[in-house]
Amino acid sequence: MTGIFPRARQTRIRCPRFHRVLHIAGLAWVFWGGGSLNPLLGVNPESPEVRVLVDRGLRFLEENTDPRLGGKCLVALAFLKDGVSLDHPRVKEALEACEKLDSAGIRNESVYDNALAIIFLAQLDQGTHRELVERYAQVLADRQKPHGGWGYEYYQTGDTSQTQYAILSYWELLQIGIAPKVESMESAAKWLLRTQDPSGGWGYQGQDPGNYNGQVQEAVTLSMLAAGLGSTLISANVLGALEPGSGLESAIEGGPMEKVPAALTLAEKSAIKKIRTLEGGNLDTELVLKSAAAGKKWFDQNLSTLSQATYPLYTLYAIERYKSFEEFLSGSAEEEPEWYRVGYEYIKAQQQPDGALRCPSDPPCATAFSILFLVRSTQKSIKASLGEGTLIGGRGLSANLARMALKGGRLVTERKPTEVDNFLKLLDEPAGEELDEFLSDAASIDLTNVEPGDARRLEQLVTTGPPEARLLAVESLGKLRSLDHVPALLIGLTDPDKRVVRAARDGLKFVSRRFDDFGPPDNFTEQERYDSLESWKNWYYAIRPEANQ
Repeated sequence: MTGIFPRARQTRIRCPRFHRVLHIAGLAWVFWGGGSLNPLLGVNPESPEVRVLVDRGLRFLEENTDPRLGGKCLVALAFLKDGVSLDHPRVKEALEACEKLDSAGIRNESVYDNALAIIFLAQLDQGTHRELVERYAQVLADRQKPHGGWGYEYYQTGDTSQTQYAILSYWELLQIGIAPKVESMESAAKWLLRTQDPSGGWGYQGQDPGNYNGQVQEAVTLSMLAAGLGSTLISANVLGALEPGSGLESAIEGGPMEKVPAALTLAEKSAIKKIRTLEGGNLDTELVLKSAAAGKKWFDQNLSTLSQATYPLYTLYAIERYKSFEEFLSGSAEEEPEWYRVGYEYIKAQQQPDGALRCPSDPPCATAFSILFLVRSTQKSIKASLGEGTLIGGRGLSANLARMALKGGRLVTERKPTEVDNFLKLLDEPAGEELDEFLSDAASIDLTNVEPGDARRLEQLVTTGPPEARLLAVESLGKLRSLDHVPALLIGLTDPDKRVVRAARDGLKFVSRRFDDFGPPDNFTEQERYDSLESWKNWYYAIRPEANQ
């Protein structure tokens, strides 16, 4: 599909991240003086600034789509992964495009179209589209080349880019109970291992030496690394060669890749949630671990080349997929990983006012890729398959359906909206009179009924919002009386708006129950502010010494 694709451990908010931030170059002057704090704090899919980008992009896709089958499915996926109903026009449009093709028609489309249709249909499957999904799956299986990869019919080589979508579609099929042939998945996994470059990366058209000795590949790039390594992890997991607890975390951290004794393995695996796998696979786990370790090293050294990629948004979606499976299989996931922040910053810089992403061609597909990255679409699929998330088609629905309802096309938990909810909703909309009016009456707002997810967003507003919003966020966090929010209140002490500083001081007094507090006074000097900040920090570290590590 020319133009869309190329051709040829959890941290908490009180952890050392805040400790490092609070000690950088004079603190208050770093926070509100010469630098921006936002990159230091990080972002995740629930961050208000991320939601602004997602909502903007979806509004663009409401009015713009792609004429090709794969493009329609990709745009529909962006909506589905953000929780729209099956009746959404873009979803219905993609389904109708899939239904029009018989097996011969599917074969006339590209591997990308074929695979993306399967990935899209797998989100919908409730038994009603079974025959349609299987039709696309059979054509895809027939297109696999003898060496195990997928690619253009007029090339003998396998194409790492196309193969990644074939493997992802196999994984999606397995999650809805349609098992691909184990021989097909194993052949693909071994082709990926044979075509890994000695540096740890992957090339575009894989040069297959027929062994695992490591042949130098051409066009080794960040996007192909993410495609190759993500697909290797997925296929190894499907074949049962790599599961949580199999040693991936030690391998990618550079530790010994020793097998756990069988007795301990049995006890450990009994407590681990697993995704469906195929029986009868024969893939060398040690070989996979070595491949993952080399690939992770290459990725860490080359993430900075994102802006040089020919298709950066396509690359970001591949990175999110790779990292989601790495997190799942290693059992270690950061709340706000650096790679996600890098992707967010790139998308933020490239998004146009109408929500489209700057792209030489195919803005709808580029925009869809950006949304799939921002909402952590693969992570959502994994959680749904483990029964921990909520996706369309009944995969991973909450057991407590009495509390679920469709709101604006999205499946949400019903509860009475609070004033904080209304405040956060207004922040997601373009700046306007409603937000200004709301903030002008902040003194009368009930700030006590705050959900945990909302509290996280309020913490971020302490550094990213307009003055009135920062003031409301600090006041709300202070009234929650939780030590978890002390780092955000300490940041509030550095605010250029004295009202925010006084609110942060009062919040710290309330949390600490120190009414003979450390200040600062209402009309403070910069030295008094700094002295107070140091005193409050020392108090906090005495209560939570682990935050000072």
